[in-house]
Amino acid sequence: MSVDPKSISLNDAQRHVLAELSDQSGKPWPEILTEALTLYRPAAANNGHSNESFTESAERLGLVGCVDGPADLSTNATYMEGFGESEK
Repeated sequence: MSVDPKSISLNDAQRHVLAELSDQSGKPWPEILTEALTLYRPAAANNGHSNESFTESAERLGLVGCVDGPADLSTNATYMEGFGESEK
């Protein structure tokens, strides 16, 4: 069934979310809507599965490097204490 995009309407909650996303990002709402549709399209074309890897998704969502902490736990002797020793 095809839907005429001119006949699509948003309810109050959807309008609120769109306005909130626009305010948070500083982008106009049509741009937010375009980005959302662009992100949805590849997944919809592949039965809900994107060709994007986990790492690509995490980078796109800003999740890579978002946690503060030591860069490499193996360089901190405290974290390596007892590593490789057998338990008795």
